[in-house]
Amino acid sequence: MSDLTLPLTEPAVQHRPGFELLVGSKAFWACAAQDIAAARRRVLIQAMTFEGDAAGSQVASAICASPAADRRVLVDDYTCHVINDTFLALSRAPQLQAEAAATWAMFDAIEASGAALRITNPVGRNPLRYALRNHKKLLVMDDVLWIGGINFSDHNFAWHDMMLRIDHAGIANWLAGEFERDWRGETASSAAEIAGVSLFSVDGSSNEGHFASLLSLFANATRSIEVVSAYPTFPFIDAMASAARRGVPVRLYTPRPNNKPVIRDYLMGVAQHSGLEIRLMEEMTHVKAALVDGEALVVGSSNFDFVSHRANAEYVATIRDADLIADFEARLLEPARAGSVPAGPQDYSRWRSWKARLGLLAADVVVSWLNHGPRIAEWRAP
Repeated sequence: MSDLTLPLTEPAVQHRPGFELLVGSKAFWACAAQDIAAARRRVLIQAMTFEGDAAGSQVASAICASPAADRRVLVDDYTCHVINDTFLALSRAPQLQAEAAATWAMFDAIEASGAALRITNPVGRNPLRYALRNHKKLLVMDDVLWIGGINFSDHNFAWHDMMLRIDHAGIANWLAGEFERDWRGETASSAAEIAGVSLFSVDGSSNEGHFASLLSLFANATRSIEVVSAYPTFPFIDAMASAARRGVPVRLYTPRPNNKPVIRDYLMGVAQHSGLEIRLMEEMTHVKAALVDGEALVVGSSNFDFVSHRANAEYVATIRDADLIADFEARLLEPARAGSVPAGPQDYSRWRSWKARLGLLAADVVVSWLNHGPRIAEWRAP
């Protein structure tokens, strides 16, 4: 089921949303931990990765200690199969297995504290369904919410990333409703315009209709596009290239030390014929953000890739707030501009780029054939 209409979720009188951009996991967690401790009605946490290491354990401890009446956690089944970017089934390394055991114990402790925990998008018996993830990252504490890219693990906390804090009851209530759908395992995609923020939530099976607005925003840019992302692919890159062919400057900041080097190789090939300017950052960035024409900031969980477009569950927000955009430019774009370099001959190989593009197109075909299967499962240690 998909609802492409914009529901009337906004009360007659609303205060202007309060926006606070937190760059880096240390700044994010210092503030988010205070929000969790202060919450009294609800603490709703959703992540793709939630591991029982130092970073994950401090998040779990905050959830366990929270006095909120409604404490619930959604973790994607990804964490039951991949720890520290390594498939558990492919490694018997004692340290990795110990971290997995610590993760299962952490989940048990969350439930023992009186909070509830469920698993989204269980892979089941078809290993190919590993590609169909609930990729959402969300925290809702009373009337405050957080969206962005940070997952709860040491290696995610070590990456360059950002989260956006929004203080607004209407937006928090709408996203809490989307969390509730995922909690029940319901399939639905929806959109809303609340207090000047355009939001959509997609479930992985009806994404294209909602992402069409974002593709149009990119393709119809008139002044500039600047994107920070490690994993962008078609159709988003194609939409950006459409703007570039009309003479619009399009610049993409992406990491040279990418944990998925196939994407970097793909982008190096795209840059040869698309008009996109690729700038390589010397650290791994997990930021997912785009600034279009200097006036529309796109943030959320989407990597602007084919998996988001076709198969992942995601949250995306487009915000036109001048103060937030100025802060984003100062704290994210300016350092990216100063700290990145143009791709050099050593970064491009025609063979690697051709192989990467072919592999991603083949993966897109496979993903299009897959059936999601069940969307929710009760927590049970593997």
